[in-house]
Amino acid sequence: MRIARDKYLPSRNRGIQVPKEPTTIGGHLKRRRLQLKIFQPEAARRLAVSTVSLSRWECDKVFPTAPYHAQIVDYLGFNPFPNGTK
Repeated sequence: MRIARDKYLPSRNRGIQVPKEPTTIGGHLKRRRLQLKIFQPEAARRLAVSTVSLSRWECDKVFPTAPYHAQIVDYLGFNPFPNGTK
């Protein structure tokens, strides 16, 4: 019996939980990437940043600076920033 893998997170996610209702920028970025079923290098390319930067954003180690806010809003499809800047 085979089980469709599309119901599960990508195997390279390493079991890191992604909240269904993220409260951080990193959580929103990671959830969107997994919804699109793409890996970090592809998401980083779409955001025009390095893979290291995206990784740090997703882990909430670094907050994206203002020049990247517009790209993130376009990528996510909504504005996740607390002060409403774009």
